[in-house]
Amino acid sequence: MGNLEPESRLGMVPELKWLRGIITERALTRGDYLMAGGIRSDYYIDKFKLFADPAVLRRIARLFASVVSDLSPDLVAGTELGGVILATTVSQMTNVPMIVVRKTAKAYGAFADEFVEGPYSEGQHVLLLEDVVSNGREVMGAKARLEELGLKVTAYAVINRGLAPIKSLIQFSLPRGEAKLEN
Repeated sequence: MGNLEPESRLGMVPELKWLRGIITERALTRGDYLMAGGIRSDYYIDKFKLFADPAVLRRIARLFASVVSDLSPDLVAGTELGGVILATTVSQMTNVPMIVVRKTAKAYGAFADEFVEGPYSEGQHVLLLEDVVSNGREVMGAKARLEELGLKVTAYAVINRGLAPIKSLIQFSLPRGEAKLEN
């Protein structure tokens, strides 16, 4: 169901079932889609249909409370764009400060050429949050940029829909074709 530790996952079973159901109900569409990693898929998860509802976003962010408790990070980080929304909400709910990791370096202002927005110190532990990962290329790139700055990073996603080496609340995949949505 998810990639949490077994004892953490057991208490979350109803919430993870809710998450799977809300994804299927509100965010899942079938068709032919080009994914961020360049591969094609016959389904797409539109996380903004989840994040647009404040009650749903808060409930998803609450699922990270046990992750924050277990890891005790110094900072929560989010990747552009959905990860930032998630990290902001988790930061607000856990009172852990946050930073933002850009996809490309900032090209203007006082801190041009920087990928990270917000204060951090070398050696801090960062919980890097992503919304949906398929191959994990973007979040792994963000993790590498943070590690280059001397930060210790644990990457986590709400949904892992592929084989990315990223821990997630839920592994969500559908067989190709006209499969049932209950997986």
